[in-house]
Amino acid sequence: MTDSNILDELTHIPILEELSQDELKIVAPYWQYLDLPPTEILFSEGDPADALYYVLEGELIIYKSNNTAIPFEIARVVANQFFGEQAVLDNTIRSGTLQAAEMSRLLVLKKDDFYAIIEKYQHIGVILLKGLARYLSLQLRKTTGQFIAIHQAL
Repeated sequence: MTDSNILDELTHIPILEELSQDELKIVAPYWQYLDLPPTEILFSEGDPADALYYVLEGELIIYKSNNTAIPFEIARVVANQFFGEQAVLDNTIRSGTLQAAEMSRLLVLKKDDFYAIIEKYQHIGVILLKGLARYLSLQLRKTTGQFIAIHQAL
């Protein structure tokens, strides 16, 4: 796929919605496609966090190890969702293992490229960070709502 295909994909990513077409053209070369076949593991719990990912299509499972032989499923990630953003922002290791549940196509922004954009294009970096903050805020609100629903059901 060409950069023009990636550029088309970037126009639909919520954290980039405030970027102009010219700004999207600047960041497009930093993104890459990644195709994962079913059952492939992208990273394991404890691996260094080296990228953030946006799901274009497919479904992925995030799970954690526990004291049993069966890992505990934390979440499923589907089209139009991010993962890896927290680990890139706070420079930590992966908190879970990620495996493709079905054929999946992702866009990848490596951590080094994420920071290169922020340093080289500060205005774009601010917009990117604001977009990620907005996304994380929405995820936190969703999680809080789920916690309250579970608590009320008890």
